[in-house]
Amino acid sequence: MTDPAGQAMAIANLKARYCAAADLAAQAPDRARALFADIFTDDFVGDYGLTPLLGAAAIIDFLCTAIAGNSQWVLHMLHSPRIEIDGDGATGDWTVLVKLKRRGGGAVDTVMGRYADGFRLTPAGWRIARVTFARVE
Repeated sequence: MTDPAGQAMAIANLKARYCAAADLAAQAPDRARALFADIFTDDFVGDYGLTPLLGAAAIIDFLCTAIAGNSQWVLHMLHSPRIEIDGDGATGDWTVLVKLKRRGGGAVDTVMGRYADGFRLTPAGWRIARVTFARVE
């Protein structure tokens, strides 16, 4: 794909699939894992403000257990995308607002922050190679 607008749309749709799978993980972790299977590169690196996550399996486990495991439901909302493509690589920045309800009758919480992502074009299409999440408190 050589069309920059088409590539940017493919990356935006990839990030939307990431959010949809993350939201699904609280209620259907096995289905979420299946959706995550074609989202990350094998050498993915994640920084969510905790221990670094190395590899696709690490990020999928984190999203399906640590995040979703404590939540009854989750809803990601992305805003203000900025996607820059450079050959077979790209970066993307997003403002994110997440609403989630804690399990066991817990409160509805709001998480606000920013994603700074790195993407790589593979033979199977764009994949997320890096995510850095910075929470705004």
